[in-house]
Amino acid sequence: MEVLKTSDALESQILEDARGKARRILEGADRECARIRSEWDGKDRQEVERLDANRDAKIASVRQELSSSLPLDFMRTRLAFIQETIMKALTELFDALPTADLERVLGRVLSRAAFAFAGAPVVVFTAGMTPEAAKRLVQAGIPGAAVAEVKPLTGEEAADKGVVLQSADGNRRFRCTLRELTSLLLEEYREELMTALLGKDI
Repeated sequence: MEVLKTSDALESQILEDARGKARRILEGADRECARIRSEWDGKDRQEVERLDANRDAKIASVRQELSSSLPLDFMRTRLAFIQETIMKALTELFDALPTADLERVLGRVLSRAAFAFAGAPVVVFTAGMTPEAAKRLVQAGIPGAAVAEVKPLTGEEAADKGVVLQSADGNRRFRCTLRELTSLLLEEYREELMTALLGKDI
C-alpha cells in the first residue's frame, strides 16, 4: 500500500513537473511571439512613418510648384481677359459709330501725319469706305493735301477699315485705319478703358 502511495506521489510529481515544463515552454513561446510581434510592429510603424514622410514631402513639393505657377497663370488669364474685354468693347463701339463720327475720329489720327503730307500729292488706299469718303477724310485730316488717286487696299489690309496714305514718290506711307486707332487707344488710354469697363478694383 505504501508502495502504491509512493507510485501515485511520483506520478503526481511527474505530472506536475510536466505541467510546469509545459507552462514554461508556453510562457517562453508567448514571450518570443510578443518579441517578434513587437519587433514587426516597430518595423511597421517605421515603414508607415517613412511612407508618411515621403508622402508629406511629395505633397509639399507639389504645393510649392502650384503656389509658384498659379500667380503667373492667374496673371496671364487676368491680362488676357482684360485685353479681350477691351478689344471687344472697342470693336462694338466702332461698329456702332455713324460713318460721319468714324471719319471724324480717324481724321484726328490722320492729322498726326499732316507735317509729312501737307501740300504734297498723295495716293490714298482705302478699305471699307467709298472713294469719296476716303478723299473727304484725307482732306479733312490734312488740309491742303492733294489727293492724286484713290485705290482699294488689297490682301490682308482689305479686311481693315480706313485709309493708307502714300506720297506720290512712294517714300512716305501712313496708315490710318481702325487697327491703328485701336492700338493708339490701348497705348494711351488702356487704364481708363479698363477702369470704365471693369471698375476700379480690376
